[in-house]
Amino acid sequence: MRNWVKLLMMTTALCLLVGCGGEAVPDRNTVSVQKDGTIRQTIVEPFEPEYYDIEELRAMMQEKIAQLGTGEAIVCDSMKEENGRIVVEITYQTDADYRNFNNRELFNGTVSEASAQGYTFQNLVGADGAAVGADEVVSAGEDRIIIIQTKAGESLDVSVYGKILYASENIALSGQKNAAIAAGEGDAVSYVIFR
Repeated sequence: MRNWVKLLMMTTALCLLVGCGGEAVPDRNTVSVQKDGTIRQTIVEPFEPEYYDIEELRAMMQEKIAQLGTGEAIVCDSMKEENGRIVVEITYQTDADYRNFNNRELFNGTVSEASAQGYTFQNLVGADGAAVGADEVVSAGEDRIIIIQTKAGESLDVSVYGKILYASENIALSGQKNAAIAAGEGDAVSYVIFR
């Protein structure tokens, strides 16, 4: 009996420490591509309560979603203030929903689909950092690709559900499924290709 009590207490303590397997909230602006095609965006910005009220921001967010008339295609999953920052989590059903809401480019599909839509594959490197030619990328036809736009001065983390094969030169890979787009002086369109 005592062993069961000890085991229960240890399991409870472990769950409290690691969150019972719950997904950690990123501490930087992040776009995560899910296997079901949905896009999860986490926005992390400084929060200054003397200028903003969290309920006012929440109302503005819901109003923008309602204006787009997308129904459940865009959902604000959470908005909270923590440690002087506001953290907003949004789920988009498709890349088109993300584009409409954020007014910036995002493509989520296969390399073949991207090629058919006129995207070209320049200035890419492999996971090892070596330059990769456009022909090599095009031959990866059914592999997945995320093409995402960032604004001047904006850095962005990208998380995917598969192993990253190639990425734009302005991206640093951190592990097999995560990439960090560095802030640039101008707007940039970055590519992450994964399998």
